[in-house]
Amino acid sequence: MLDEKVNQVMVAKSYISKKEFEEIRKLEELCYSVDKTNLKLELNHKLNVSKKTSKDSKHNNEFLCYVEDELVGYLGICSFGGRNIAEINGMVHPKYRRLGIFEKLLEYAVIECNKIKYDKVLLLSDGNSDSGKKFIDSVGGVYDFSEFRMKRNDESTFEQSNVISLRKADNNDGKEIARQNAVYFNHAVIGEYFPEEEELLNKITYMVELKGEVIGKIKISYDKKTSFISGVGILPGYRSKGYGKETLKAALRVINERNIYETMLDVECKNYDALNLYKACGFKEQSVMNYYELHL
Repeated sequence: MLDEKVNQVMVAKSYISKKEFEEIRKLEELCYSVDKTNLKLELNHKLNVSKKTSKDSKHNNEFLCYVEDELVGYLGICSFGGRNIAEINGMVHPKYRRLGIFEKLLEYAVIECNKIKYDKVLLLSDGNSDSGKKFIDSVGGVYDFSEFRMKRNDESTFEQSNVISLRKADNNDGKEIARQNAVYFNHAVIGEYFPEEEELLNKITYMVELKGEVIGKIKISYDKKTSFISGVGILPGYRSKGYGKETLKAALRVINERNIYETMLDVECKNYDALNLYKACGFKEQSVMNYYELHL
């Protein structure tokens, strides 16, 4: 075991740089090789934000620990889709565990969460991580829900739908997107939504239309040769009519047109209708991520 007095340098930042991105990715790969558990760090999203967004942020979202210039610990805060909810995930180098590093990183993160006054703070842990679960128990985390990470890797494509159509959203759709997020994800409408700005981060929101009427939405994020689907929803009055499946097939067709055939998404484990829909379109379960609420 390493000396507990090892010199640790803690860094708190609003955004990560390209250098820090590479350091975090390297640490993530090392931890996976040892633990065989998954993390949900959203590094590509964070790097894109750091490139496209002003550095004048009031709050820190990135917390790093160095020992002799080597990154040995990382914790990040994410908040998506206009929700006032913080998701916290991170890791510590296997050689530097049980030295209180992650506890200190979390302590700094909690201070920031209190400043922002999030409605909910969630700690994330792979379903197979016993150490992650024990740590979350030790800080008082209470189980909230679980999500499957699902993947489709198939070069077969779907025929163009003659039922619904996808229209790329623009800033005029911002209020409707925020309203639909409130319907689908059970949270209040917060702030403004600007899909044209998100497109600069390789994220495209599409409005689902039926005979010219908006009945839902779906978002596709791109990263080189992979894609990620999120924010999927069909308005209540149009459900159980097959429009959700047509929407997903149309989105996969759009993705395939870019010669991208690996697509991932997350779905709550108890959302059986969505699970069956995704499986019917070729998605398979890859891993489980558990979410625990931390009461500040």
